[in-house]
Amino acid sequence: MDLVLDREYYPGGTNGVFLLDGKILCYCIEAPSDFFRQGISCIPEGLYELDLISIKTSKEIRLFNCPNGIRSQESSEVAISTRNLDQNIILVSEITGEGRGRPSKKAESNFLHLIEQALMKGEKATLEIRSCPDNALNLTCHQIEWMD
Repeated sequence: MDLVLDREYYPGGTNGVFLLDGKILCYCIEAPSDFFRQGISCIPEGLYELDLISIKTSKEIRLFNCPNGIRSQESSEVAISTRNLDQNIILVSEITGEGRGRPSKKAESNFLHLIEQALMKGEKATLEIRSCPDNALNLTCHQIEWMD
């Protein structure tokens, strides 16, 4: 299963949409890009492998870095959930502003189920994080100085 996260970058936060086969699964928000705020940043663009990790009585989707398509053994400290932590991708039912939205337990539940079903079938679940190609100005790929 190959998921895509298309993102738009704003000074107040990062907004995104999860896609599977070109169809929208749900929306998400993250911290702003490091071009806008030092010390807090959204997850770098790239290819990640998804896995389910059991934590006490719940499950969480974790991202494993996959440079050149090879999975690293250590999970990044990133989770896909509805909990608002600095390095999480927060699933939301709708985006209400720059890096703001309404957290959605239903979106999280559906997302968990989708990943769990793929992994139970023996499929590899990957996530490609990229800039939204339809938007002309996505500053994470460029130095801001060119605008001065």
